[in-house]
Amino acid sequence: MPRLPALLALLLLLLGAPLAAQTARILDLVLAAEGDAVIARLALSGPPEGGMRALALRDPDRLAIDIAGAAAVRREAAGAGGVRAARAGQFDPQTVRLVFDLARPMEIVAAHQPEPHTLEVRLRPVSAAAFAALARRGRVALAPGPGAAAPPPMPPSDRELAEVEALLAAEDRQRAEAAARQPRRAKPLVVIDAGHGGRDVGAISVHGRYEKDFTLAVARAAQRAIERRGGIEVRLTRADDRFLTLGERVRIAREAGADLFLSIHADSAPNALARGASVYTLSEVASDREAARLARRENRADMIAGADFSGQDSEVVPILLDLGKRDSMNASAGFAQLLQTHLAARGVGFRSEFHRFAGFQVLRNLGVPAVLLESGYLSNEEDSRLLFERRTQEAFAEGIADAVRAWLGR
Repeated sequence: MPRLPALLALLLLLLGAPLAAQTARILDLVLAAEGDAVIARLALSGPPEGGMRALALRDPDRLAIDIAGAAAVRREAAGAGGVRAARAGQFDPQTVRLVFDLARPMEIVAAHQPEPHTLEVRLRPVSAAAFAALARRGRVALAPGPGAAAPPPMPPSDRELAEVEALLAAEDRQRAEAAARQPRRAKPLVVIDAGHGGRDVGAISVHGRYEKDFTLAVARAAQRAIERRGGIEVRLTRADDRFLTLGERVRIAREAGADLFLSIHADSAPNALARGASVYTLSEVASDREAARLARRENRADMIAGADFSGQDSEVVPILLDLGKRDSMNASAGFAQLLQTHLAARGVGFRSEFHRFAGFQVLRNLGVPAVLLESGYLSNEEDSRLLFERRTQEAFAEGIADAVRAWLGR
């Protein structure tokens, strides 16, 4: 099972189109101005099998297209005309989101496929009132025009197969070395990460207390609660007040051979009324503006330390990364739902949209279900008081233990 994502990647290359046709990969993204209009051209590995939905977003003004049945590592394009920049990335395990950051109000007037491996989207300027109406309308179906018949699949080249096999061999060596350093484990392992620590205090509550102290208290309590139930091994990334880079946190989990990873945090927001917990999972494109803000804040701790693919072919690597990421993203979303259910049963209050997505560095390159729990808002008077109460921390610990046992004990 540890090599499943990589083996799926090799299988995808070997079988060619029968599998690849189910998931179109975004290979490139460019923008070009044509008068007042802007044309976005996406190079695809094949026609998208799912539908597309478009929406307009305010503050700041953006246009977005959700492409179902697609996959992408993050792609970015420089601006053109009325578009400042564009980007595409994995929004959820089945969907790629294409986002246009606008310099002025615009609308999507056409999307068509001039050929099976190209998607063109045309944008044109509109009035501010018309854009506001688009934003109020929400998501609408966007049907691309028909393209030419798809050509027969191209078999992978010997070079591509050799590079994939080399990456698989390197992964085997890394896993074998890590396994050799660890005693044989009869129990599943969860790694719990107490966010921040040492000189990185995290958010500061309205009462002057530090996020790093809350996260460590809950991580320790969760470890005790899980071990009390038995059958599951627990490891903390830090058991005291020390600074760890994001790369070190990921490395601890990878080298330990974790079956599940949970990072504990508490948020702070400009809006003092914001309160309640949220569960975040990895996505290349943030689910909303607040998720993007939070990811930027949490990611400032350090640059991620992960596998170095810089010398590999640009077409082979996305196959490996996309499939591995999609596999763990699906599992992470499942655990996120389970965690919310068990925490809510213990009296933990959640925001109405409790499951969110963003590009958290500490969740990357783990290869196992990984979630980040934002336990509440230290910028809110009530949350700030509750989160540092012993009974609240115990409620979090017991809910985490219930969820971990339900997931790993299945």
